[in-house]
Amino acid sequence: MTFMDITFNKYEKRGAYHWKEFNQNTAYRKHALIVQQWISSGRTLDIGAGDGLITSLIDAEGIDDNETAVKLAKEKGVNVILGDAYDMPYKKNIFDNVLMGDVIEHLKYPAKVIDQIKKVLKPKGRLYIVTPPKGGKMDKYHYKEYTPEELQQYIENFGFKTMNVTVRPNLKRMYLEFQLI
Repeated sequence: MTFMDITFNKYEKRGAYHWKEFNQNTAYRKHALIVQQWISSGRTLDIGAGDGLITSLIDAEGIDDNETAVKLAKEKGVNVILGDAYDMPYKKNIFDNVLMGDVIEHLKYPAKVIDQIKKVLKPKGRLYIVTPPKGGKMDKYHYKEYTPEELQQYIENFGFKTMNVTVRPNLKRMYLEFQLI
């Protein structure tokens, strides 16, 4: 089972498009710079790293289930491995931070991934989630969209404390930071 649960062919069609968008003055560039400033120092895992642009900006390790995306990231010199977030190949308690950027809405079984995140995070580690806020017509590639309050409550049920919630309507994203209790 792949962790995104939905097959994407965007990297096969568009290549390393995040890098292209970052090099232009796009909303994606603004988003990527927010994430770069947001993530705390320490060893970080980027789940759903894609072509590795944000992974590179935050000096993280990445995991993605799309073979083409991983190949594109490696071509850019970014440390992204091919893997499954439902069964991550990492030891316990090794990451200070985990980022899930535009991933949770694609997961059929988000609780399984949150359990894996709890396994790899150090005590008091941080979980950063970026996702579009619920509202309007749901994207056909999304299993579930959340309001900030719904996502906050959902993640807190797994033993996390909410540290910060920011909604950026102009970027069509919300940014939530949690700490493992």
